[in-house]
Amino acid sequence: MAQESISRYVETHGAKSIVREYRIQRTAGAVEVTATGDGATEKVRWLVTGTVSWQQSKPAEGTDFSAERSGDTVRVTGTFKGKKVAREIRIDAAPWYQVFGPLISELLPPGSSQREFWVVNPDDFSAHKMQARRTGLERIPLNGVPTDAQKVHFSPAGALALFWGADFWYRPSDAAYLYSRLPENGGVTVATLEGTGN
Repeated sequence: MAQESISRYVETHGAKSIVREYRIQRTAGAVEVTATGDGATEKVRWLVTGTVSWQQSKPAEGTDFSAERSGDTVRVTGTFKGKKVAREIRIDAAPWYQVFGPLISELLPPGSSQREFWVVNPDDFSAHKMQARRTGLERIPLNGVPTDAQKVHFSPAGALALFWGADFWYRPSDAAYLYSRLPENGGVTVATLEGTGN
């Protein structure tokens, strides 16, 4: 029987704020996440081995593509900013983790402190080897309430880890995504959990 949860976040980047919603559906052996907000819809499907499919739709910019993993290849087809796209992206056996935030318990299950994974850049379809690392418990202000949270640091794998990093915080009891700081587009996007529902 499927289990579904919905979480909404306020994402702020400079003067711009949007609300993004994550709908997570769990069935036996699979998890699907659908993210909506800012005129875009993104969907990923996760099996035990990691992400196996990814879809992104941004009608206003003429983007509607899907990607499927088969072995060590991710195949992308569809349209990107009004142009046809057909790409084969080579990776290795490490898991593919495409949408940051949810599914941290799948990427870093209990007892796992660090893991390497792949992410595909949606702007140019380049693949990047990344790492996620638990860095301990911290108390963060969540909507004005001091809250204990598990911090996870994301960075490129290897020497490039010195040049970029993002931090995400999760509730220790159930690994629910609470808060994040993600450097991108010349600034930092801050996401804060606004509410949940089923």
